[in-house]
Amino acid sequence: MTLREAVQALVLGVGRECRVLRSADLRILFPGDTTRAFAKGLGHLVEVGLLGRVMRGVYVNHAAESAGAREVGLLVDAMRPGCLSYLSYESVLADCGTLSQQPYWYTVATTGRGGEYVTPAGRILFRHTSRPEREIALETVVDPIYELMVAHPNVALADLRRVYPNMPFDLDMEAHRDAVGEWTADA
Repeated sequence: MTLREAVQALVLGVGRECRVLRSADLRILFPGDTTRAFAKGLGHLVEVGLLGRVMRGVYVNHAAESAGAREVGLLVDAMRPGCLSYLSYESVLADCGTLSQQPYWYTVATTGRGGEYVTPAGRILFRHTSRPEREIALETVVDPIYELMVAHPNVALADLRRVYPNMPFDLDMEAHRDAVGEWTADA
């Protein structure tokens, strides 16, 4: 792929609609390249700043408009394809007021491998969970803002206590009960 072809596809063409792209998505845009030429072309696009590399095989198209909070869900889906992943731990507990400290990252429970990544949407911390898929499906909802599954406040608290069993947290249990009540009323 030449820089001209990349600009045509990612800035002026259909690629401008895609903020988060996997290598397979980019391969569709540049089908004529050999594997070696494709890899070299991706490296060049990252060098010139048209693409940002989030992790191996996952890129952010800087020419596309930011997806806002939805970008977190898009990144999680691209970074852990084929895995169940849901927002949990400190992220959910801070949102519902149980934790007074606002985390500087998104903590995501996943059936895939753990890891930490710095992305344009913020730092994403993946923690592996061994929860059964059925349990995950029953105890999460899809958040329309993030377009990502989000844990019930009680599940997020249990997840946090499982990961940090001896850590003393400053928890506001009254706010937690209110969040559980709201969750139950919305269900």
